[in-house]
Amino acid sequence: MSFAMLADITCCGHAPTIMHASLAIWPLTEIGSAAPWLIALAIIGATFIHEDIATVATGMLVADGATSIAVALPALYIGIVAGDLGLYAIGRLVALNRLSKRLAGGKRFSTLKIWLDERLVAGVFLVRFLPGLRMPAYTTYGFFAMPFGRFVLSVVTAASIWTTGLFYLSYKFGTLTEDWLGVLRWPVIIILAILPLIAIERLVRGRVPEDGEDGEDAPRQSGGKDG
Repeated sequence: MSFAMLADITCCGHAPTIMHASLAIWPLTEIGSAAPWLIALAIIGATFIHEDIATVATGMLVADGATSIAVALPALYIGIVAGDLGLYAIGRLVALNRLSKRLAGGKRFSTLKIWLDERLVAGVFLVRFLPGLRMPAYTTYGFFAMPFGRFVLSVVTAASIWTTGLFYLSYKFGTLTEDWLGVLRWPVIIILAILPLIAIERLVRGRVPEDGEDGEDAPRQSGGKDG
């Protein structure tokens, strides 16, 4: 990794991503030899800040022997599923607003609701594997009152696949690099975890036009027609 890339990560609009990662890691690095239930609570709390970073850090903790898989994985599942259901609940609360109720009576609302319902399972799995999209997606599902049972089943299934895989990769990385990287394993794997998040964020931003772009293009198009 070049110094230019590191500078770009830390200085060019990615401070929120790095801050969330740091907040998710901090409680896990401070647990030391705490009681298993305290470790479980720390892991659950970390998932509310950033699910993927918390999963990576938890895999590393198990590799370091700070906790066991029997404590770590259930805590990850509970925290992640609870967080996803919380986002759904926020969407439902927003839908109770008077203005939202007015919007719910429109034809476009009904059409979009049907479209989301038909793609609910696929949407949950897609969002699970694309970090950064869960909050807007799951609150939207709550707002449009997607079938709760199907949403929960999809969330649990997707989380069990993604979280287990990410945890396993982090755990294996920690055990395989213990001798030749030592404590440097932590910054290395966190950077490796953050880079995909930043790449996805840039990809999404690249597909959304910046403010003023449409306004700049319009005069050019109209000028071309006049000429």
